[in-house]
Amino acid sequence: MLSKLNKIARKRSAFIRESETGLMAKSAIMQDKLESYVIGKLLPSLDVKNSSIVNSSKNIKLVNSSKNLKKFLKGVIDVAMFDYYDNQFSGIQSRTNGYYNEFNPSKSLIGQVNSKGQLLTDGVLDSLFDNNQILRSIQNSIRGAIASTQKVSELKTLLETQIQGREDKFGLVESYHYNNGYDKLQSYSRTLDEGFSKALKLNYAIYAGGEIETTRDFCNERNGNVYNRETIEGWNELDWKGKIQDGNVLIDAGGYNCRHDYDWISYQLAKRVNPDIEKSTYDKK
Repeated sequence: MLSKLNKIARKRSAFIRESETGLMAKSAIMQDKLESYVIGKLLPSLDVKNSSIVNSSKNIKLVNSSKNLKKFLKGVIDVAMFDYYDNQFSGIQSRTNGYYNEFNPSKSLIGQVNSKGQLLTDGVLDSLFDNNQILRSIQNSIRGAIASTQKVSELKTLLETQIQGREDKFGLVESYHYNNGYDKLQSYSRTLDEGFSKALKLNYAIYAGGEIETTRDFCNERNGNVYNRETIEGWNELDWKGKIQDGNVLIDAGGYNCRHDYDWISYQLAKRVNPDIEKSTYDKK
């Protein structure tokens, strides 16, 4: 059974890695659309004289309102990104269900855990789609151009660089979703894990995910080992580089950009991994 569980878990982990890569690719596509809109429609709508942006009440009112830009962000960028997240969360959920189906949960238990997971998804998606950060960044650049009567060509170059970023720096859409959404995919899977493991009284977990060049010492030391629940909870009292302060190690694992999972298993299976593992006090509750 351990071998089968490991195979299912690694497939889910691979799906999450693909989801993360896909998130950045989708963000880049939306970033191109944003650039086309700003350069092709927003910039030409400004009053210009002698190839410079005019410091006029019309331009100031236009940038302060940004009605059409807000509409574009919500109606084009947000809709596409929402659909992407929703599809990936659904994929994570189905793969997580596949793992815990091996422990023969009842349909009602699966429904309860997934229902709580959906509430989390709804909350995450609601908090994600606040594009004030992207909006303000573009507005501030145009306000500066109006105040200084900047050349249109200079503002165009500034906006292109700002939106698309540089070789060593994400652009506006990429940066927003990397900072606010990237880790949500992995933490969502751990949240579902936490719900299933508690409901099924699985109080032992293999710290899984492998090692890469950027793996933290915290994760290296634990990778592939099995622990009982109270040992894992005790890690909240530790400190290490990359830890999410005031977070929950059961959800955050090693911290920012951590790729590790908890593969929750029974005491019988845990003893096959480590015959000396201490029985969890949670088994008695």
